[in-house]
Amino acid sequence: MSKYFNFFAALCTVAAAVGQSNHKISGGFESNAQFYINDKQLNVTQPENPLRSNNYFLLNYQYKNFTAGIQAEGYESEALLNFNPKYNQTNVATYFVQYKNKFVDATLGYFYEQFGSGLLYRSWEDRALGINNALMGGRVVVRPVNSIAIKGIYGRQRTGFELSEGTVFGGDLEWAVDDLLKWESSGLSFGVTYIGRDELTGFENPNFNRTTNGYGVRSNFNFGKFYGGLEYNYKSPDGVVEASGQVQNLFVKQGTAALLNLGYASKGFGIDGTFRRLENFSFFI
Repeated sequence: MSKYFNFFAALCTVAAAVGQSNHKISGGFESNAQFYINDKQLNVTQPENPLRSNNYFLLNYQYKNFTAGIQAEGYESEALLNFNPKYNQTNVATYFVQYKNKFVDATLGYFYEQFGSGLLYRSWEDRALGINNALMGGRVVVRPVNSIAIKGIYGRQRTGFELSEGTVFGGDLEWAVDDLLKWESSGLSFGVTYIGRDELTGFENPNFNRTTNGYGVRSNFNFGKFYGGLEYNYKSPDGVVEASGQVQNLFVKQGTAALLNLGYASKGFGIDGTFRRLENFSFFI
């Protein structure tokens, strides 16, 4: 434990020194702790280690177009109940190096990204829920003109302090038509997405391919006080995952997902409706 404390202390010393220059540095520390007790009415027994805490130390350093960051996490003496059991001890969790200007945004290391609404692909962090499914690999975003954004990703998903055995890769293209047409009070955009997942199935003779492909199309608009969006996604045939976590080799089917969002907003009044349909559309790594 002392070696991690010394490491964090060294980082803070560097941060203080850098903070006095023209460079930018940011970060933070967060700790969530709980003490569990017996609850006879709910028949809940106090765990062996009743005092538990999740701790996060984040440090980012920026110089001109470059940014580097590192996040360390500690779960002492154990992580909060119902969190991923791979969250244990204290260790460096994520790190990255990023270069960004108005034309390109490139990242090596751990990164987060979302394509469209996130139905087909989304990686994010929610500490309260114990979610951090960042990808470890590479991410590139290119904007040849203001109205077009092209994204590409490749990596392995984080699970605890480890990485998944499978790989995730894909790309996304979004075109803001309103920018091209120079609309000022209205908006219209279109997008297409591809995402692939490659991993060994574990079956001797699998009834589905080790590479699963997902495709998506979408459109979003806003005209005056009205706005909305439509998205449709398709996943190639894949083994259905049961509630127990077991993958079915006999029950194999394709997956689909559809999302419709419509709304109206004005001063003092607003209404919004979201409709979603999902069928065998989970990607497990």
